[in-house]
Amino acid sequence: MVGSGRRRRSAAACALAFAAAFVMLAGCGAQRSEEDRARSVGDNPTRRSAEPMPESEDDGVGTRSSPIRAVVPFENIGGQRYADAEKLAGLIGFHTEYTEAGSTLLVGDHDPELKISAGSREAVKADRTVTMALSAVLADGRMLVPSNELKKLFGDEALIAVDSKQAVVMPQPPDGRPESVGDFADDSAGTASGRNAGGTWRMLADGDDGSTSSANAELIKEAKRYLGVQYQFGAAHYSVSKRFDCSSFVQYLFAGQGIELPRTARAQALLGKEVPRDKLRPGDLLFFHVPGRFKDHETIGHVGIYMGGGKMIHSSPLPLDGVQITDIDRPYWKETFRVAKRILQT
Repeated sequence: MVGSGRRRRSAAACALAFAAAFVMLAGCGAQRSEEDRARSVGDNPTRRSAEPMPESEDDGVGTRSSPIRAVVPFENIGGQRYADAEKLAGLIGFHTEYTEAGSTLLVGDHDPELKISAGSREAVKADRTVTMALSAVLADGRMLVPSNELKKLFGDEALIAVDSKQAVVMPQPPDGRPESVGDFADDSAGTASGRNAGGTWRMLADGDDGSTSSANAELIKEAKRYLGVQYQFGAAHYSVSKRFDCSSFVQYLFAGQGIELPRTARAQALLGKEVPRDKLRPGDLLFFHVPGRFKDHETIGHVGIYMGGGKMIHSSPLPLDGVQITDIDRPYWKETFRVAKRILQT
């Protein structure tokens, strides 16, 4: 379980607290409508480490309006170069926390995609083991990793250049592809009442269409039982922590149907059959990018379960704290959507 004493508050959470205080000081003004609240908070549910924004650098044409790069200097320990992994992760735009024991650093968006433990050469990234040449070192409360391992640990998510003195994080170059922002919609062919009623869950096989059945409805019904359960980044199993993050919520619910899923959203996104955003059925998993300063826009950072009717049930720190139902027919969700996967059929 993650220790609250080592929690790094996100910039979004701080902004929310400030806004609430301002409203209280302003007196008894009119209550905001649900639409206003969604625009101000619900359309941008991000959490990040409290790392300062890197200073802008001259881009050669006299403009200094945006950050050009961020720098993490190396430290010498026993003749080896190390870098502060927590600082680098925060600059990229990830959220970071330490476990309660303080010996493992968790890095991710709405769930921990990377785990680095002091004294170990093995890190865990998207449920896979990554072996480093040297062990990570915990020094003065900071998790330091060998400088030559930075690309292995963070290179999939950010553009990093490494020299003898520092690591430089740079913005992602435009990919030249047009931005695809479409509407979410139900697949009417798969939502007929009673279709495949009474079935049992099994993995979706090649050629299956994953038609909606009573089992899908049972999954959604079970998910709604946990509405209001608090969010916790890197939550231990629900039986221990009584908390969820985005992927542990999905994993827990599917386990209840006899299906084992990986622990992280990024690993879960590798499973199942891809379906178009306008052919969704209840029980489909929806995967999203969580924006970050220098983060690759294709990086999966959040997962939720489609309920039908443009609604998603998921565990998230914002706009509420915990398991909640969200209307995904909003600009933020449309723009950050990456893929929908149909994992199961009956």
